[in-house]
Amino acid sequence: MKSWLLSALKKIASGGRDAVTKQHPGDWLVWEAGNWKAPRAQTLVLEAVKDAASLAPKGAEALVIALPMQVSTTVGRAPDADISLNDGTLSGHHLSLARLSDGRWTVEDLGSTNGTTVEGLTLKVGERMPLRNGSVIKAGQVTLTFQTAEGMWKRLSA
Repeated sequence: MKSWLLSALKKIASGGRDAVTKQHPGDWLVWEAGNWKAPRAQTLVLEAVKDAASLAPKGAEALVIALPMQVSTTVGRAPDADISLNDGTLSGHHLSLARLSDGRWTVEDLGSTNGTTVEGLTLKVGERMPLRNGSVIKAGQVTLTFQTAEGMWKRLSA
């Protein structure tokens, strides 16, 4: 899975749209800057964080992840997840992104401990919700933004 810091991809974008599409012509998932949380099994947690994004360290950066062309992509903390994010509020296999035959994407909670929301709506286990450019997915305390290729270009060139 290819990923870039947002600032690095912005530098690539300064070379024009073709420079970005050469890196990845498809859709993207952005792990927005936030407060990293260690896995609970290995860390004494004294206080729950209510809004991790507001506590992001100064200068923290988003990580931009190129979504694969495969039909289904799992996101979670487990090393064997397609997109493995080291955050203790994620379950091992937290959610699944599915690319439909028409190119649209959906998201599904895989029975996670801390739940998944899309645009503030809580997903029930097994429920699939369609994604659109800019859809905000909260998985535990991790904030992810789904970006289409066009949406990512607009974000980079803004």
